[in-house]
Amino acid sequence: MYLCTHWEVSVDLSLILASCFISLVGLPHGALDPVVAHRCGLIHDLRSSAWFFAGYIILTALVVFFWLQLPSVSLLLFLLISCFHFGRDWKQKISFGGFAYGTFVLGLPAWTAPEQVEQIFSFLIFQNAAKIPLIFLQGLGIVGVSLLISDRGRVSSRDASELFILSICAVSFEPLWYFVAYFCGLHSPRHLIAEFKSMRQEARFSAYVVMLALTILTLGVAAMSGSHLEKYYESIDIAIYQTIFIGLAALTVPHMCLLEWAAKKNG
Repeated sequence: MYLCTHWEVSVDLSLILASCFISLVGLPHGALDPVVAHRCGLIHDLRSSAWFFAGYIILTALVVFFWLQLPSVSLLLFLLISCFHFGRDWKQKISFGGFAYGTFVLGLPAWTAPEQVEQIFSFLIFQNAAKIPLIFLQGLGIVGVSLLISDRGRVSSRDASELFILSICAVSFEPLWYFVAYFCGLHSPRHLIAEFKSMRQEARFSAYVVMLALTILTLGVAAMSGSHLEKYYESIDIAIYQTIFIGLAALTVPHMCLLEWAAKKNG
């Protein structure tokens, strides 16, 4: 469904709704990173807080800069990093840190809706075609399925049901909405539940405040970036796709670095 505003700019309402879900349901789990850093001793006073946020922002900015300079390479790296990151959902269940799960999750839509995935990728690398990233993701999907089959003895019936449901979603939904279903329905809630379970009761209110404040701040930055990008396109849809996924890439790198550091620190 499209909406034409009085500026005659076509807006895909489905895309707007999906971006709202990602922003309001998916992003908050990353907004808990300062809480994770505090729990692991990385943040312990005002000075350490300043250093943490400065490092986080610099790393985020470097990812965006690198993407603008080498978009195709950046997209390939982002897909690979995301496989490892989403694989953490099953880190304790299967081999290789859950990598097979991450590649399965990301690779599904590359097979069920290759044309749509390639179109989204073309937006992200600023080109008319994106065959190489599509083939790369399809290959990752094959790797994921192969590893899951070889590790099937560790996959419970409940885990298999999750894989089946994800497969149904990939067949039934457009790639973006499949991502929304996974990111907002599984990945983000798992992270939030795990983090809040590990907190003391008295620390949870502060965590909620931090999460809300950083989510609002991130949305503000994303809105400004999107409005700037929109000037260069006839359709705002391309700007929204770029804001969502390049923004997620920029936030995923420091987020994943922190989680890996915290995991090693905790043994």
